[in-house]
Amino acid sequence: MSGPEMRYCYFADYEIVVSERLRVWGQATLVHEIEDSAALDPADVLRRIQQQAADAHGVRPGEVRVRALNRLD
Repeated sequence: MSGPEMRYCYFADYEIVVSERLRVWGQATLVHEIEDSAALDPADVLRRIQQQAADAHGVRPGEVRVRALNRLD
């Protein structure tokens, strides 16, 4: 049985360069939950934001450049 979870909400602003000319800008939100006893891993939050943006635009996560990442709560 898992323990209580901590919930963190994030807002991200990102850009994607396509074909070296077209630049796509976007925003995303993320609700990130971890077990209360676990440490928050910022790299995991960044990876999830990049994956979410990549899925939305049909690109690889490495092509997503996060310009700003803010915790909302």
